[in-house]
Amino acid sequence: MNLRELLTVEQTFDFCRPGVRMLVLSPTLMMPDGWSTRGWSEREEPVTMVRPDGSALSATAQICVTHLNIRDPDVPIKARWPITIWLTDRTEDEVQVGSKILADPAVCAAIFGEDSSVT
Repeated sequence: MNLRELLTVEQTFDFCRPGVRMLVLSPTLMMPDGWSTRGWSEREEPVTMVRPDGSALSATAQICVTHLNIRDPDVPIKARWPITIWLTDRTEDEVQVGSKILADPAVCAAIFGEDSSVT
């Protein structure tokens, strides 16, 4: 399968809530201009993670539009609603800084505002 880079991991955050453990990836992605959140409030996608040593692992990514409660009125609206990606089936030990997260090109195009046909 032909894959496209979605992001390069700069940092990870292990996050737990009752019954769910997730590994949040940083950076978050800015919502493109004119982007609709319809269908993206919580979307699950298969991804491939390529670590800096070249080894690859498959993973399940949750792609979510997240609200940040930023009180500064000068912060733009789209900065308050970033696209957050977390892995539901990998640990901090498995995901190294510098790892590349690869996804289906249609999913990447939709996230980057290049194509609105993927919902």
